[in-house]
Amino acid sequence: MFKKNLGQGDTGDTYCIIQKKYVRKSHVLIELVGTLDEAESSVGLALSLLPDGLESVRSDLLWLQNLLFRIGFTLGGRKCLTEDDVKVLEDMIKRYQEKASPRGFLLHIGHPSSSALSLARTIVRRLERVFVKALDEGYLLEHESTMLPVINRISDVLYLMELAVNVSIGVEPVYANCSSPREQSFSQRDPQ
Repeated sequence: MFKKNLGQGDTGDTYCIIQKKYVRKSHVLIELVGTLDEAESSVGLALSLLPDGLESVRSDLLWLQNLLFRIGFTLGGRKCLTEDDVKVLEDMIKRYQEKASPRGFLLHIGHPSSSALSLARTIVRRLERVFVKALDEGYLLEHESTMLPVINRISDVLYLMELAVNVSIGVEPVYANCSSPREQSFSQRDPQ
């Protein structure tokens, strides 16, 4: 049974699974683990909003959600990632590119699950930036080289899934344009 130790973090310190010791909550590794938690939760939100009939997307999202947990396990010292994970992600990218391929800058709107996938993508991009910061600061030297390519490809997959969900349910893409607000007419056609 999960037992919460109330008040443990009241001093501003928390346990770091990567360093196996208590550190300040402002530490880059705590930011990394927290962002990873946000990413996994945001994929869960997208999954909960996914309409019926998109079972392959549902299956892929469950796999991605578990993959994010496996990143956390790997950060904690277990070997849970392989080159096969990169290959699976690259195969997903190809598969979703066949379903929907953008031809300009899109507004991230449409079905709620599509918007949630966009949010998940932005959180994974932040995860990538925090990971690189921790790497640059010398905290992740012992971690395997597949972790950064995995994180990078997860955000690519989420972007393409966002588009594919909208296409699958008949929502046309809306492209951003460079017009001033008064002249602006958002178009569902390709940008000129």
